[in-house]
Amino acid sequence: MPIDRNALLAIWKLEDIPACDEGMMLAQVSLESCGEGVNRLGIEEPADRIADITACYMALVEHGGDCDKCNDL
Repeated sequence: MPIDRNALLAIWKLEDIPACDEGMMLAQVSLESCGEGVNRLGIEEPADRIADITACYMALVEHGGDCDKCNDL
């Protein structure tokens, strides 16, 4: 059964997260990539999902390092 994207994102209290719009988008993409790993378990090669999760996470980390509003993430 696929993960309900809206339910997954509803876990966050968005107003409590110190992030700019771009940082929130990168965090959302990272979380969705992890959720897709659960959806595709046994279907796709783990290395493919790990590469995607790592790329999404690193984009978030790199953005957070340069953004004053996001560096608390």
